[in-house]
Amino acid sequence: MSHSIDGDDDSAVCRVLSPNSLSLVPVKLEECFVVDTAFDPRGFDPRTEDSVPSVLPDDATATGADVAVEAAETRLTARAVRELLAALGGSIGDEDELVVLLQRAVEIANDAIDGADSIGVTIDLAGQTYTAVHTDSRTLRVDIEQYDAGDGPCLHAARTGETVVVDSETSAERWPRFAAAAKDEGIKSFLAAPLFTPDQRLGSFNLYGRAPAAFDSVDAEVMEILTTTVSRAIGDFSRFKSAKAVADALQRALETRAPIEQAKGMLMAIHRIDADTAFHMLRRQSQTTNTKLRDVAAEIVETYSAPPTAV
Repeated sequence: MSHSIDGDDDSAVCRVLSPNSLSLVPVKLEECFVVDTAFDPRGFDPRTEDSVPSVLPDDATATGADVAVEAAETRLTARAVRELLAALGGSIGDEDELVVLLQRAVEIANDAIDGADSIGVTIDLAGQTYTAVHTDSRTLRVDIEQYDAGDGPCLHAARTGETVVVDSETSAERWPRFAAAAKDEGIKSFLAAPLFTPDQRLGSFNLYGRAPAAFDSVDAEVMEILTTTVSRAIGDFSRFKSAKAVADALQRALETRAPIEQAKGMLMAIHRIDADTAFHMLRRQSQTTNTKLRDVAAEIVETYSAPPTAV
């Protein structure tokens, strides 16, 4: 499908997507434009090339960070879990929403822990190891080195269920290849917290700091609160699914994430809205039409990527 131009030069209009129904409606020609949809590739390593960036911070992620810090200083209450889940975007309906939850969780961690300069989420499940979400390219480069080495603080946390807080000197003794690569990237501190459900070990949240001793026991407590909440949400999603089914579903969602991010960007530019509002527009249309989120997004991308055609 493409947007179209109707009428002569003086009265021409262009049909674009309505923000309410996401159906094509006429607007003035000068308001019709084609958005640049070039996608920034994430490298060529299959373990990181589909990784998506964390979301931009907003009021919800800021609130989530405050709740996580408060809970770490006192205790994790049912109210805190509910507030954190709300900040993370609520319950997970499908794998696309799981990606959004992980993106928001990374941003909450970034906001809550001062020493975190780079953050990523490693999925290590059913023989598959890859980075699902990252804050910057440094995260991806360090992750690749760790995956190549076959061990490191993040993989250790993912496979043992233990939280790892370590500096560069100690990591050099335990994981020399990984530590050398991290040093080349200016990373001196690591905090890795496991993601797991009662039935499955899923992966880990990985925090990298450029300062020595960037993380302490309080930071580890904050991450435990956050990963516990995230793991509960993933557990609800993965109930009655095999480890391979969960890993495959998440990988598929990452591989097809580009159209969703592109569609969000288009809606933000066209309707002058923020990322959350754009995503809720997509989500509402997906639920209303009983169409997968990625398919709704792909239709929007196709609509706005095609050049206008005269009718």
